[in-house]
Amino acid sequence: MRTPVLLSAIALLGLSACGGADFDAQSEIRSVRVLGIKAEPPELALDPNASTLPPPVTFTALAVTPDARPVTVTYALCRPDVNPYGDVACPGDSGVALNNGVLSLSDPAVQALLIESFQQATGSTGGGDGGTFDFNDPAVQEVLRVGLPLFVGYEATDGSGTPEGVERGVRRITLRSTDAPNQNPVMQDVLWNDAPLVGPLPLDAEVTFTPVLGEGSEESYSTADGTRTEQVFYSWFVTGEGEVGAFRSLEPVDGKPGDPTTTYTTAATPERITVWVVARDGRGGTDWTTRTVDVGP
Repeated sequence: MRTPVLLSAIALLGLSACGGADFDAQSEIRSVRVLGIKAEPPELALDPNASTLPPPVTFTALAVTPDARPVTVTYALCRPDVNPYGDVACPGDSGVALNNGVLSLSDPAVQALLIESFQQATGSTGGGDGGTFDFNDPAVQEVLRVGLPLFVGYEATDGSGTPEGVERGVRRITLRSTDAPNQNPVMQDVLWNDAPLVGPLPLDAEVTFTPVLGEGSEESYSTADGTRTEQVFYSWFVTGEGEVGAFRSLEPVDGKPGDPTTTYTTAATPERITVWVVARDGRGGTDWTTRTVDVGP
């Protein structure tokens, strides 16, 4: 079965769419930074056997500064006729504003942009007249089977008006037809010496951090080549004067090698640091956890 509610909503509408530090400094926090954006749920999943719209998606940013200043983040669904990775006004004139970071297919402005996105993806009007859309069109069905990529632009600012006080970028999300939608991984804990990371950490020493995922975070999913398991990878960020050994780490899975840990060399003088670890499943799922600990007595 198709999804007549979505078809009806789009058809009715038819009748009447990064900044940041250099890679070498990715683990350091020296300016406004967006370390991750979580979408809940992580994709727009159309149940092939249902007659309802997928639920709204809420975007939440892990936006930080070196001194814990408040950061405001705004979002917009980018138009399909612009390069989302270029210097475009999204948020701005090249996108549809998402109030409170919520993307809802019941929003008429979002529906209009989806019509454009499908038309661009199929190279046609989708079998409809006057900007309507036909979800029985084989080309549309194929796009939904593979997944239609949509791009959400964001702007994070601390209100200072300085280059260091703002970051802009995009977050990709997929609209697809599936009865097995992806779920976000769950960051459960961070360990040091096989115990929860609470500190204090020793001065001028190399320590090892180990991320802990919640049960079921590494999902199995079907591909054209058979069933696969997600290989979750991590990004590590720390404030202060210490140094992260490996900005990226990843879980071993299905015979693929991996090491989820990272090392951290602490500063020689006492300080308080904040550690963020962001987990991603490679299919749009994201989660993170934060720990603030003392270094030294």
